[in-house]
Amino acid sequence: MGKLTFDEIKVLSKFRYSEAKRATDSSIDMEELLKPEKLQLFLKNIQPKFNAPLYVAGSMFIKRYAFLAALALYTMTMFDKALKVDIKNLVLITDDEDPLWLPGFYFKSNEVTIAPQERKKWRDEMLTLLFKENITRLLQVVSIEAKISKWILWENVAIYIFWMYETLLNEKQHEDKHEKIKEDFIYCVKEAKGELFGDFNRNPLKKFFGPKTYSDQYDDYIRKRKTCCLFYLTDDEGKKCRTCPNVSECIIKK
Repeated sequence: MGKLTFDEIKVLSKFRYSEAKRATDSSIDMEELLKPEKLQLFLKNIQPKFNAPLYVAGSMFIKRYAFLAALALYTMTMFDKALKVDIKNLVLITDDEDPLWLPGFYFKSNEVTIAPQERKKWRDEMLTLLFKENITRLLQVVSIEAKISKWILWENVAIYIFWMYETLLNEKQHEDKHEKIKEDFIYCVKEAKGELFGDFNRNPLKKFFGPKTYSDQYDDYIRKRKTCCLFYLTDDEGKKCRTCPNVSECIIKK
């Protein structure tokens, strides 16, 4: 076991790592949100922040919770440390005055495990805790209670993993670690077995990892989503994300 250093915590704050536990109406022990009745109350509490139906609030919640994956995987790859991402160890910290509602993550125990020299087994254990024991369980409950496709929720998680790793690969200051970054990236989103994520025959992130294509509209290469996150339903002008597919392609449970 070990600890994060001061400098590491400073870096992780951009992924909403929180050292302080603050009590607000919508701050909650994450384990509580595995209970359907607790999750329903939570979603109804945050629903006004998005001015949209409950299923949209469910998607927006998971888009924000997905930052946990970026936080945990960044720590794993860049620091060779594994956060204790057991859902029982997490508190979702929110600021009720934040108009964007961007919650943080408080770890009741901030101990970390250090990667051994041969890190493959350690990495699998980390992914199992993060996905099978945390994210997958939460997504299952949100999908049912918010009546939204689990694949919208999974892609909400996937896009932040892609963003985090691709950002690192484009940063020159991390060139000395690019080989390890790329290895962890490809393993997480393509090669890791489905069983690390729960009751899956194949890695659920893999279906969303398509090539980027050039967009005339944005003059940039963009990886279009396969599902719509429904953000446009929270915007008065119906503004869509740069990566949004055609609305007709959105997968929504009615």
